[in-house]
Amino acid sequence: MRKEDLSIIVVDDLQFSREVVKSGLGKSGYTDIRTASSADEALYLLNQRRAHVVLADFWMPGMNGLEMTDLIRRWDENNDRYTGIVLLTAEDTASSIVVAFDRGVDDFISKSANQFELAARVYGAGRNAFQQNELRGRMRTLTSQFLRVKQFSLLDPETNLPNRAQLEVHVESLIEHCNARGGGLGIALIEVTSPNNALRLGTLKTIANSIQLSLRPMDMVFRFSINTFAVSVHYQDPQVFDPDLFDRLIQSIKRHTMQTTDQGKQLNISIGTWYGHGFDPAPSVTEIISLTHQACAPIY
Repeated sequence: MRKEDLSIIVVDDLQFSREVVKSGLGKSGYTDIRTASSADEALYLLNQRRAHVVLADFWMPGMNGLEMTDLIRRWDENNDRYTGIVLLTAEDTASSIVVAFDRGVDDFISKSANQFELAARVYGAGRNAFQQNELRGRMRTLTSQFLRVKQFSLLDPETNLPNRAQLEVHVESLIEHCNARGGGLGIALIEVTSPNNALRLGTLKTIANSIQLSLRPMDMVFRFSINTFAVSVHYQDPQVFDPDLFDRLIQSIKRHTMQTTDQGKQLNISIGTWYGHGFDPAPSVTEIISLTHQACAPIY
């Protein structure tokens, strides 16, 4: 990090003090130096363009250095960034130092300090701000990468359908929804095999598309395992729920595949269904999937 890379705001209600500090920093190699006569003006400048270091008088009329520090720290937290803060004071007392550090100040320096000490303290605060912001940037990148990996980990890479993990998350949310607002949910597991028990990608996608065409927009299809698809449906009124909708899924598969694979081999289909409402107590996701498995029976 070069001194020329640091952006600094000097805050002091006395013009003479501002100019002395600015001049000293300039002689030490700093070039990006803005000045403010009050904390309010400093916050305005900071809002216009970020600064790596704010060098401010401890005692100023209106908003003092500690109160300004509180605001800057809140801004930093809300914007996921870090600003170095160094306070200047004529009072070099232990109590002042303790209070300043407790409030989030990075450094504390006497107004009687020479040009070289001042420049060194500013550089230290700036280096800390650079490192903090670099770490925050890396964390944002890692978080973004983690979310992308998590998203892809919930998708089947061959069909781009949600996978079993996503099914379990979805069913859990449906159970909570039904407990809170009523209604019910239904699950179907549809296993499709051929004599050699291996379906090519073209057949898998045809089956997935045929199932999706028979569902309502709010219902979902998942790739549960290699040759098994899962369907989840949510219904608000148990009196009008029609279990025959699961049969329509099978008919749609038959119609779109002509009951054969894309290699011309016979398809074998089994389906198991489960549906319920008014849970008392609510079943677990594992129990629902287990019951649906147990209900699996061949269609043809």
